[in-house]
Amino acid sequence: MNLSPNLRGGLLVVVGLCGGIALGALLPGDIAVGAASHGHESGQTAAALSGQLHEGAEAFVKDGGEKGVFRGALGADAAGALGKLPPEKLIALFERVSNLKSDSRKYILAYRIASQLEAGQIEEALKSALQDLSDGDYVTTRALARRWVELDPKAAAAKALELKQQHLLVPIMESWSRLDSAAPLKWALEQPEETKVDATRQLLVSKMLDPKQLEKLVMTAADSPTEAMRSQIFPFATARLAESNPQGALHAASAIEDAEVRQRTVGMVLGRLGQSSPEVGKAWLASQPDLAPQERAMYEQILANPRPARRGGP
Repeated sequence: MNLSPNLRGGLLVVVGLCGGIALGALLPGDIAVGAASHGHESGQTAAALSGQLHEGAEAFVKDGGEKGVFRGALGADAAGALGKLPPEKLIALFERVSNLKSDSRKYILAYRIASQLEAGQIEEALKSALQDLSDGDYVTTRALARRWVELDPKAAAAKALELKQQHLLVPIMESWSRLDSAAPLKWALEQPEETKVDATRQLLVSKMLDPKQLEKLVMTAADSPTEAMRSQIFPFATARLAESNPQGALHAASAIEDAEVRQRTVGMVLGRLGQSSPEVGKAWLASQPDLAPQERAMYEQILANPRPARRGGP
């Protein structure tokens, strides 16, 4: 493989930051060293870049590289050189990072490299990371997603939604929520009706919404013109709301017009209350004299034998 001096320098920082990983573990065996293969000027650039990268690596190790401590000793020229690499060489660099065994090292190194990149370069690197989502690639994807959100969160979220790629959408929405807790839901609810379900689902699954946001999502889903929002998002959002506002959740669940969705949602809410506040559920049942006997019996059974919430589900 014939790699540029800049890429060689980039790989050297990966080697150094790993705190003592053998050079051959990351660098291709056919990389030429020095100015002979690249010309005198290129050789000088590579030498200067490598020196800065090694200084950064030494600082990383001295400060406890295993714990991910980095004092910022990586020089500006070295960092800038990483940002100028063409897409195919960036991909090669991230592929080598993703082969490291330690997830914490993978994430630290991938984000450190990604922090020097522009949005277009990140998108190219993500194409490779998403092709084969091994554990290492997912760690790399999270680091790239975090950087993309820092640059342009709406563009990052829109691309993930377009690709229908959960492994990309989840870390993007999580990173965005950390930067601005209100922005992801606002963006999701502004999406076209046909994609709004996918845009909001991960916010529920990953538990990124506070009680006020859940209330907003419940009301929006209940009034949505699309069956998907009413039947998929409304029940799960209302059940999640029951954890913080059981009375509000019961009111919303029992007020929706669609009989099938209403029965399913009330059952989900009572299932949550059966685990946390069964007395609230029983009081609500006692206040509903018009319930059909069969429906009442079903709700009483749910309250008496609640099922644990599904792992990873809303």
